[in-house]
Amino acid sequence: MTSLLARQWRALGWPRLLLAALAALFIGSAVFAPQWNPVTRVLFRFDPTLLAAVGQGWNETAYAKTVLSGMLADEDGWPSSLPQDGMLAGEGYFTFDLSEPWTLKVMTSEAFPARAGMQGEVIRYRYDPRTQRWDCDARASVLPTRLLPVNCQRPSGWGLTQWLIGLLSMLLLSVIALAAWLFHRNPMLMPLQRDPARLFDMPLDDLQALDRALGWLRQRDALLRAVGVESDAWRQVLGFDRASSVQKAEILALAIGAQSRRNTDWALPGELFEWRMPDELPVNLARCLLYVPDPARTPAEIVRALRELRTGQDVLLVLSPSIEADRYLMPACRDPANLLVAPDRRAQTRWLLAPEPVDALVRAMARQLQVTRISPYQTRGGVSRPSSFFGRAQLLAQVVNREPGNYVLVGGRQLGKTSLMKAIQRQFEAHPRVRCLYLALRDHRLAPRVASEAGLDPDTDLDVALSALAAQSDGRALLLLIDEADLFLRHDAAHQYPELARLRALSEEGRCHFMLAGFWDVYQAATQDYQSPLRNFGEVITIGGLETAACRALATQPLERLGIAFQTPALVDAVVEASGERANLVAILCQECLQVLPPGTARIRHEHVQAALASQAAQDALAGWARLTQDDAASRLDRIIVYRIASTGTQRVADLLELLDAHGARIDIETLRQSLARLRLAWVLRQDGDRYRFAVPLFERQFDPAELGLFLERELRGLVG
Repeated sequence: MTSLLARQWRALGWPRLLLAALAALFIGSAVFAPQWNPVTRVLFRFDPTLLAAVGQGWNETAYAKTVLSGMLADEDGWPSSLPQDGMLAGEGYFTFDLSEPWTLKVMTSEAFPARAGMQGEVIRYRYDPRTQRWDCDARASVLPTRLLPVNCQRPSGWGLTQWLIGLLSMLLLSVIALAAWLFHRNPMLMPLQRDPARLFDMPLDDLQALDRALGWLRQRDALLRAVGVESDAWRQVLGFDRASSVQKAEILALAIGAQSRRNTDWALPGELFEWRMPDELPVNLARCLLYVPDPARTPAEIVRALRELRTGQDVLLVLSPSIEADRYLMPACRDPANLLVAPDRRAQTRWLLAPEPVDALVRAMARQLQVTRISPYQTRGGVSRPSSFFGRAQLLAQVVNREPGNYVLVGGRQLGKTSLMKAIQRQFEAHPRVRCLYLALRDHRLAPRVASEAGLDPDTDLDVALSALAAQSDGRALLLLIDEADLFLRHDAAHQYPELARLRALSEEGRCHFMLAGFWDVYQAATQDYQSPLRNFGEVITIGGLETAACRALATQPLERLGIAFQTPALVDAVVEASGERANLVAILCQECLQVLPPGTARIRHEHVQAALASQAAQDALAGWARLTQDDAASRLDRIIVYRIASTGTQRVADLLELLDAHGARIDIETLRQSLARLRLAWVLRQDGDRYRFAVPLFERQFDPAELGLFLERELRGLVG
């Protein structure tokens, strides 16, 4: 406690020196010059000894005036002195001076208490010979007003007391001015005055001194309000270093929504915790480890233990215990060969106080790891993290903001059908009237998948399984999202649609509603097969490219959370345009930019974007267009159309028919229209008026112009043969 008070006293700086000087002045004056000490002087003025001395002095003065009046009656002029007899001959408290004509000056004598600090003139009496009256003048009196005679009060004006009060006021104002000067000159406070948000950039080690300075200046609450920090959170941060390892792990985990569990399987000097990261984390990291070092170990010992450690595939967060430890840990954790991340003391402040603590952690990881290890982009499968889902607001509203109904969701692969369905499921998670379930089919069998979801035997009948799911919904309407339904539709169509007819019947009874998602088989069953129960089954939603604004957000916002950005907005436009606004392709291109980004670089430049556009990952994402259907002849026609447009840039239906006719391929117009519809649905082609062109400009890079003629000729011969 003593050492803490000493540190707080030293932290006061110039105010400490001023306070020490005032204290010395106060104590010294009380001992050696009590008449100048305001407290002792005020206390003594109520002392009975002083009151008795003043009373005796007034008796002496009254007697002196009586004697002097008698002398004036006997003499013609003003006497030079009073006779030294009677009361005037003793050791009186007052002395009398007649040196000024017609004026009796009353002074304190040596017998008057010296500690009263009232040596000097007490009062003046002026005598008027004509009226023989005495007039009192107390303007220069050393006595306080309360000790003067009633008929001899001091005129209004500044006396000694007023001057003392004024002096104290000046001292107080000086202290305030000095405090304001210190506030502006303090190296910690000056930046905060200009920008309170800089509080989040201060090392954790400096917050105690800052808190004392803010408290002394009465600025703490104002600063915390300016940055939106609660008082409880501030006190928690101030006591963070004194908390136990378990408490530290819990505080940090709670800030980002992680689940923390102590782990004893590692040989490290300190405590280790296993964290399960939240789904909302904007990077690809489901699990990591937190290491809280033993405070008794030196930074060099901590680094040595980490270098001997083998963490496998887990990211290890090392909680730096001090600024001194930062200098040792940072070089070791910046090595891209390991999976170590040491949030320094500034990052810890942001983690504990900033409105977005997740960003503080993610940026620390991005600076010290290979960025692709924690990439915020999900390039395979449906997007399951809410932070990675962008756009589609209109399509979401089309389903979520209505009463439950049936929907048919159609679109090419990797265009976002699964991501949209998972977003719909998240929207209905807490819905009071709708229970939404997502099912992805691995083959044509729907009943076993529904039965498994209901907790029943896989051989359970589809009606029974769906009835069980409805019964488990607690009175809420059941909306079943069935993904990858093409094989199911193809198999059901081959058997005259028995199961699809049952789904339609259940829906008409209001027992369950469905969304079936797929590509060409689902599209054909919903729009072209007159006998299909899927026709008029529900609203058909065609999914295509992402909105332009959503594409830009997808390309920039996840990177911003890592502290990375494109060098110019034009580079973002280049990525969005080349991708044809395909969400998964935007994510792949950004991922490839991170792949070629040098460690420690925070700006994506032109050469990084060009490398991403030419990457194998981008080309692989566009593959699969050559066989969009099981019909070989239809697939061949698709390839002919694509090769022709790759050669010419755009094509009209009439141009394509002319090409086919010239090679003897008699293709009816309906077959050609289906092929074009299939290529549009797969987001290979886009129709502009009466012309067709590639929906994804990057698609053109798949073809060698020297080979296109050969490919086209071979496909045309195969179609005719």
